[in-house]
Amino acid sequence: MPEIIDLDKIAAARRETKGELPIVKFGGEDFTLPPEMPFAVIEAVGKIRADENGEVDNSVVAESMGDIARALFGKKYRRFLDLGPSAEDISALLQNLPPLYGMNLEEEAAEEPTLPR
Repeated sequence: MPEIIDLDKIAAARRETKGELPIVKFGGEDFTLPPEMPFAVIEAVGKIRADENGEVDNSVVAESMGDIARALFGKKYRRFLDLGPSAEDISALLQNLPPLYGMNLEEEAAEEPTLPR
């Protein structure tokens, strides 16, 4: 029988130690976020890069912001969007998101990149 890496079991054990789920309050409604930072968020943020002139492609930023919101809000994405968040609202969400997931971007940026164990 082949060796099986049971990510479901591993994730369930990790999530048991997390406690309460992060919540975003917007438009008078509470939106419960996933228990762990979705990889799609990391992937979308990674697509936003400045060119050699320090310019960022606004269409890439817009697409990435949409990908991030879809990953975070899941089935409630459309409801969140119907409440009319601005680009500044999404920017504020992104700035406040890392601490919700126990991440410190300043410390992590100073460290050498490594794969998680």
